[in-house]
Amino acid sequence: MKTNATIHIFLGDDTVRARATLTRLVEEAKVSDPTALVSRFDDVSFDAALVSEALQQQSIFGGGGVVVLDGILDHEGGEDFYREKNNLKNTPHAVFIRETNPNKEMYALLKEIGTIEEFPLRKIIEKNNDFAIADAVAMRDKRAAWVELVKQQRAGAAMEEVHGKIFWAVKTLYLCATQTKEEVLKAGVKDYTYRNYQPRAKNFLIHELEEKLGELKSMYHRAHQGDAELGLLLEQFMLKL
Repeated sequence: MKTNATIHIFLGDDTVRARATLTRLVEEAKVSDPTALVSRFDDVSFDAALVSEALQQQSIFGGGGVVVLDGILDHEGGEDFYREKNNLKNTPHAVFIRETNPNKEMYALLKEIGTIEEFPLRKIIEKNNDFAIADAVAMRDKRAAWVELVKQQRAGAAMEEVHGKIFWAVKTLYLCATQTKEEVLKAGVKDYTYRNYQPRAKNFLIHELEEKLGELKSMYHRAHQGDAELGLLLEQFMLKL
């Protein structure tokens, strides 16, 4: 399949810059066509049927539309949706996709689908202890996790980045607690990580991990909607660890 120039894909850990670029281009598309209908889907609102409908629906004003897919790989159906390339191949609309760290297979597939722009993190904070906060969460060490959070706040780390590490830790624990080793590795978790996190998954009940994943997703959207500060919500999360 040839690259579709109307599909723009933003990848990388620097979600702040990636989303800023995505937002700017969406706004430019809306200026170019004020009648364009913008449909947005993330890992919470994702529904394959609704996205497919949005990709094909015609505007009553006759113009094109805009479809934004933001982090749908965090939804269990995200990978399957991308694998069905025809979902995106013939859309008459502009499509903007943002994902963080797709695996090699998914990266290659996305490269076939559209034009990729990458956003690696420009600043690495204490590289040797980059995931100390994730490890503290996995150990269910409330004090150590809170201390690491404060360290990163004082170092000027983006709270979205910190949230991503904590979400990754809880999601990895959940995978280790609910799936076989083969399934976990197939999901993209490295063998070294599995060997370290699988025993730590026993620090939590499965329903606790499910609740914490839900809380992390909820706080992320609350922060982006301006209801609360993400750093404060993360502090509260740590204190309830």
